[in-house]
Amino acid sequence: MPLSRKLLALFAIAILASIQPRAHAQAPPPYAATAPSSPFANVAPPDSTAGPYGQPPASTLVTPTPWTPTPTVPITPIDLDQLPSAAADQHPSVVDPGLRVANLAEETVAPQNQIAPEAASKLPPGARAGIFQKIYFTGTWLPQMSDEPDTLGMGDLEAGIVFGFPFFRRDTPLLITPYFASHFLSNAAALDIPSTLYDASVDFRHLRKFGDGPWAMDVSVAVGYYSDFEQSYDDATRVSGRGLAVYESVPGKKWVFGVAYLNRAGATILPVAGLIVEPTTMPRTRIDLIFPRPRFSWQTAASTPEDERWFYVGGEFGGGIWTVTRPSNDEIDNISYSDIRLVVGFERKILGGLSTRFETGYVFARELDYGDATPDVSLDDTMMARVGVSY
Repeated sequence: MPLSRKLLALFAIAILASIQPRAHAQAPPPYAATAPSSPFANVAPPDSTAGPYGQPPASTLVTPTPWTPTPTVPITPIDLDQLPSAAADQHPSVVDPGLRVANLAEETVAPQNQIAPEAASKLPPGARAGIFQKIYFTGTWLPQMSDEPDTLGMGDLEAGIVFGFPFFRRDTPLLITPYFASHFLSNAAALDIPSTLYDASVDFRHLRKFGDGPWAMDVSVAVGYYSDFEQSYDDATRVSGRGLAVYESVPGKKWVFGVAYLNRAGATILPVAGLIVEPTTMPRTRIDLIFPRPRFSWQTAASTPEDERWFYVGGEFGGGIWTVTRPSNDEIDNISYSDIRLVVGFERKILGGLSTRFETGYVFARELDYGDATPDVSLDDTMMARVGVSY
């Protein structure tokens, strides 16, 4: 046999030997699961009658069989209707109507110990929760010390009622105070003035603290009618007021400054300035170094937070202005009275109850001014006694 034919025969035998094993090999199913946890692990191979084994199905959509837990991963069935609520844990009588699915709930009730209480609005010290705040009565007596023409005795009866309204918030109230006073004068004929004078007014006062900072304000406006009620006077209607700013530099120390508009002869506008101190070295004391009403106060040992008892000494600026009919000629005139008072007093403040105060003092620098050409009169000094009741 020629050499070329032998080489061709050997080449053919080698090719047949390489093809023979492939004809008996089986290809793996193309959709076999690659991991035991795969949801397709239990998909059975297509039936041999459905087509050639190993061929893909006619549809490209594969529907897996439901997954069942293995013995190594136990699953405990949960009845959603029997899920306990947090409210039922705290209060067995409460049934939670909310349906909880996948950690979501239509209505969730927190445990009682996890519910933060609603923040209550802060009220100014001593304020009541309702509209009614306070009613007060005051009686003052300045006796006539002699029969001289330049003496004047006065007896004052005053009453007022305070209402509080939230001005946007309860802790920034608007206080409205209707007020009425009668002044009974002795030796009035010698001074050519009426024996009885009246005050009728409404005061509007607003208190506000600016956030959590050190600043606060106290402003008020009063509209009143001041006369002897003998005639109708246009000039008897007057407006007065004040505006104060308060700066609390440190706890227990407040700076006060502003103005008071008195709308009276000789004292139309008064500056208001000073310092309020509650010293830590002197517990139960308070120092009001404020013009025109300075005062030093201290509590007694019998005081409690619900029943405070204070002694005090201080000064104040008193007086008023009225439109009247002069008895001598029936002419309309404006008269203005002013004085300075040194006061010693005791006050008992009962929280939510009846509070009282008793004062005595010395009154000097007394002036009676007339609006017409009548000369002004410097009045004799006198004493003072005052009693006040408030609820």
